Amino acid sequence: MRIGFIGLGAMGLPMAGHLVAAGHDVTVASRSRGPIEAAVSQGAVDGGTPRGVADVSEVVVLCVPNSPEVVEVVEGMLPALGDGKTVVDCSTIDPEVERAQHARVGATGARYLDAPLSGGTAGAQKGTLTLMVGGDPAVLARTEPALEPFAGLVVHVGGPGMGQVVKLCNNLIYAAQMTATAEATRLPVPGVVPDSPASNGWQPGFMTDLMAKDLDLAMAYAARTGVPVATTATARQLLTAASAAGYGREDFSAVAKVVLSLAGAPAS
Repeated sequence: MRIGFIGLGAMGLPMAGHLVAAGHDVTVASRSRGPIEAAVSQGAVDGGTPRGVADVSEVVVLCVPNSPEVVEVVEGMLPALGDGKTVVDCSTIDPEVERAQHARVGATGARYLDAPLSGGTAGAQKGTLTLMVGGDPAVLARTEPALEPFAGLVVHVGGPGMGQVVKLCNNLIYAAQMTATAEATRLPVPGVVPDSPASNGWQPGFMTDLMAKDLDLAMAYAARTGVPVATTATARQLLTAASAAGYGREDFSAVAKVVLSLAGAPAS
C-alpha cells in the first residue's frame, strides 16, 4: 500500500518505521530535517510537503502536536485529495476542530478518520499502540492494514470526532490517577521501577507539556458540553507547577517531584 506519513516526532518516526518494515511504500514529510533523514535511511521517501505526500499516497497518516498544525497540514493536502484517498489523523486535538476536518476532506471525495493514540513512545517503538477511531467503520475496515504495523489494538468508538473525545477522557483519567498516586505514595521516584521514566532521567513516555495541552482540550470540551471537571482542573494546576519548575519536557510523572518539593523533600 502507498502510505504517506506527516509528522515524524517521538511517536511518528517509529510509527513510520513500522510501516516501512511491513513492506509498505512510505512517503514522509516533517518540519525538521533530522527525522526525515532518519526515515529515509530506513527506506522511506521524502515527499517534501504535505501536498507532495498526498499526491503519491492512498492513505495519509498525520501525527502532529496540535489543532492548528492539523488544520495547516489538511489545507496543504486538499488540492491532492479526492476519491480513493483516506486521511487518518493520529494527533490529539480539539474534537470540534477534528469534525471540521472530516467535513473538509470529505468534500473532496476523500475519506477521513480520527485515530488518536495511547501507549506513549514505548508503544510507538514496540508497535503496540492503541488507536481510538472516530469515523465510518467501513472506511476503517478498508484502512486498517495501514494501521496494523504500529497498532496493538484498533477500536472503533463512534462517528467523526469521537476518537478525540475518548482520547481526552482517557488522558483525563490518566492525569488524575498520576496526581493521586504522587500524593498518596510520593511515587514515582528513581530506582523503584527500573524501566520507568523516573529511573531513566525522566525521559518522556508522554511529556508534561503535552499532557497539559490535552487537559486544556478536555476542559474546554467539557465546558462546551456543560460537564464539571473539578478533578481535571486540579491535575492541570499540578502540571502547571511541574512545567514552571522546568519539567515541561520530562515525562508527566514528574508531577511527583512537585509533590515531594511541596512536602519538603528534595526532588531527584
